[in-house]
Amino acid sequence: MTAATDALAAPPFVGRETELDALCGLVAGGPERVAVVRGEPGIGKTELLERVAARAAVRTVRVAGSEEESHLPFATLADLVHPVADRLPALPEVQREALEVSVARRAGRPSGPLAVCAAVLGLLEAVGEHEGLLVVVDDLQWVDQPSTEVLLFVARRLQSPRVALVFATRDERRVVPGALVVDVGRLSGTESRELLRRLSGELAPVAVDRLVICLAGHPLALVENARHLGPAVPPRAGPTLEALWTAALEALPKSSRTAVTVLAAAGSAGADEVDLVLADLGLAAHDLQPGEEAGLLRAHEGGPDLRHPLLRPVLLAADPPLTRRVHEALAARTTGIRRAWHEAARVEGTDDVVGERLAAAARSAAERGGHGSAAEAWARSAQLSTDRWDRADRLLAAAREFLLAGSLDLAAGHAEAAVALDDDDAFAARAEIVRSRATTWLGDPGRAVDDLVRAAERVAPEDPAAAAALYTEATAPAAMAGRVRDVLALVRTAASLTPSGTPARRAPEAHALVLSGEPESALPILDGLGHLGATPWDLQDEALRAQTEVYVERYADAHRRIDTLLAAARRHGVGAMLAFAHAVRADVDLWRGRWPAARADAVEALQWAEERGERGTAAVALLILARLDAMVGDVDRCRERTRRVLGEIGSHGVDCLLTYVPAVEGLAALAVGEAEDAVGHLERAHRRATADGLGASNVVPYGPDLVEALVRSGAPDRAREVLAWWEDKAGTGLAFPAATAARCRGILATCDDDAADAFACAHAAHARSDQPFERARTLLAEAESLRRLRRPAAARAAARDAHALFVGLGARPWTARAEAELAAAGAPPPRRTGHETVWSALTPQEFQVARVVAEGRTNDEAAAALFVSRKTVENHLTRVYRKLGMRSRSDLVRLFPGA
Repeated sequence: MTAATDALAAPPFVGRETELDALCGLVAGGPERVAVVRGEPGIGKTELLERVAARAAVRTVRVAGSEEESHLPFATLADLVHPVADRLPALPEVQREALEVSVARRAGRPSGPLAVCAAVLGLLEAVGEHEGLLVVVDDLQWVDQPSTEVLLFVARRLQSPRVALVFATRDERRVVPGALVVDVGRLSGTESRELLRRLSGELAPVAVDRLVICLAGHPLALVENARHLGPAVPPRAGPTLEALWTAALEALPKSSRTAVTVLAAAGSAGADEVDLVLADLGLAAHDLQPGEEAGLLRAHEGGPDLRHPLLRPVLLAADPPLTRRVHEALAARTTGIRRAWHEAARVEGTDDVVGERLAAAARSAAERGGHGSAAEAWARSAQLSTDRWDRADRLLAAAREFLLAGSLDLAAGHAEAAVALDDDDAFAARAEIVRSRATTWLGDPGRAVDDLVRAAERVAPEDPAAAAALYTEATAPAAMAGRVRDVLALVRTAASLTPSGTPARRAPEAHALVLSGEPESALPILDGLGHLGATPWDLQDEALRAQTEVYVERYADAHRRIDTLLAAARRHGVGAMLAFAHAVRADVDLWRGRWPAARADAVEALQWAEERGERGTAAVALLILARLDAMVGDVDRCRERTRRVLGEIGSHGVDCLLTYVPAVEGLAALAVGEAEDAVGHLERAHRRATADGLGASNVVPYGPDLVEALVRSGAPDRAREVLAWWEDKAGTGLAFPAATAARCRGILATCDDDAADAFACAHAAHARSDQPFERARTLLAEAESLRRLRRPAAARAAARDAHALFVGLGARPWTARAEAELAAAGAPPPRRTGHETVWSALTPQEFQVARVVAEGRTNDEAAAALFVSRKTVENHLTRVYRKLGMRSRSDLVRLFPGA
């Protein structure tokens, strides 16, 4: 190789001082632990990362996505694990096994992609703790989807100050919450001239001027044109990179063209495998030498490699017959899913044998939790099939896997393509369910309802059972869209079409009855439901069942079901159900007065929902957090969350929020004494709920708030009108409407006996359900009523009990009102010794760790349960002990709320 060629093998680095300083600062311990470097192809991202790595005073691990291997599940992850495998023994055994199975380091049954995520997080933190670590991931846009999900999981949860993670991607929209974003632009004119000067001082000034103007500061284009122009070439616009590289390839000897194509098609195959394939084709490693001399390849630690990833598609497209022959040779030297993809690449048209092998590879990828890779394999196998119906089945399988992988647009598109091939009623019904779930999760539930109903009407004459399934499926998006009247109609239509003796999905029916204000009719259905199964497709009904149990005040049953559901969702890697399950458990604990636990679960739900683009579930989590904020008196934060819901999510058709948002804002105003503002918000909620047909008292529990706000704003007549409406809810047998209706009667009572009877009824109803906040509000209302009726001793007793409950909950404005009531009744406030307020000092993440440790789990078991590293558990636990003044795990187990 000539000296000039050696110089061009490592082109000079010009400019980028600002970007380099920012990234080096991150590695050195800056506030961010993750960076995303974005820029167009050839802009110099890789060179920038090389210099960051060279300056790092810590261990560096570099991996890169490969377009040829983007369909191989966990391919990039395997490259990442290999150099740090010596730290695998530091992981909890469950996580270690999950990771080693996924990257084919040991045989076994995969335990779920989320266990792999937690294992990688723990592995990187273990390496970092030992020696500091920089992980560089280049070409993120080509990293296989399972590896991408793992890496982004790690990026969002990385806490160790001794680990830094830097991504580089062409996707200029790619963001990671909390990450440093470094956008790499084109070089300035001065920088472009300096680069050309360093590359070739012999270029004529007029040629330099023309290249600077025509190539507009694109580094790779400048480098490649400087290489090929030479000093004697007249000034002209630089040719395209594709033209330059194609010309260089065509100038090579045939043997070298073949050898370079092998390298391009082999992806990340090792040098030994490449040598074997070259030998099979009658070639040897020395046939790559002309490619290096022509500047298409560069020397690399593991052997020659492509000078730039952009070369790969150019080389593979230059001679299609040669490329197919190379893939055939590679297939003969590989196994499993890699062999299937190489065989698929050498096929021009269809091939049923290769298609079946790729279908088998899809099944294997799905079993390993690689849903995205499985989807891609199913889609390609569909293209290879000669049978139209088989193609349709495979496209639908691809749609299902894309849905589980969170690629919702692709799921919807492949389901539509499947129906275009097979319009059989039963098949179309299955495809429509997949497509509409994607549409719902994307945040357009109204469209999903309409599409499902149209499909049901179309298939009903020929296949009533399929139509029933479609109508039932439409109930969940109908509820999200605020179409409560439609929900019950859909359920009843489905029931009328379900053939006798056919098992029906009754969880949606129970949910619909509760939403429509008939909880007493839902209870027998809930009692008759058995175990619904544990596949990813059963989880939605299990979540719906748990949510219904919350609405009918079966909190213990709902909590147990959610714990089981969370375990299944983690095992299957169904992030959408993880988010929703955490939101439902947050709602349970909100009602039961376990507010730190509720906040921790709502934060977890929000994080999962935002990661996967689940707008509806994100809105539910935000509104639970907003309601908690309202209860503890953080009105500004409450309003910030409700504005975010309406601004970011409310425009997507999740219209059920149009009742919940003003209900929460009304509660916040009422808590801080803004009665007239509260009336405005709560009346708006009432109008919307009435228009939607929402009959459920416990779904959006605004009724008693509206009555109290009206009384406090001086509108008792309107308060009695609303109370008459709310009294109808008290006949459902649920504790909340019965207790709060009685409380409202007591507030409006004008004589001692009426008030006493009303509050006695309220206390009796409260005794049937664990709702401490509502019980405390009843005690406070009773104290105010007793004082007005000139019974100060009794008023003081009720106010003290209310005060103790409010303090324990951390409900600050309500505590202040109880103290004011005590003062008005002639008693000083008692000393605050609340138990729950101590726990509210913990962050949501610290509370999650405390909760699982209090259940008796070891640090390793807690790490496995929460999908974090053991080090993260240890760090959180240390802070928990310090904040709570505890000395041991036994103290935590003994004192944890609800223990």
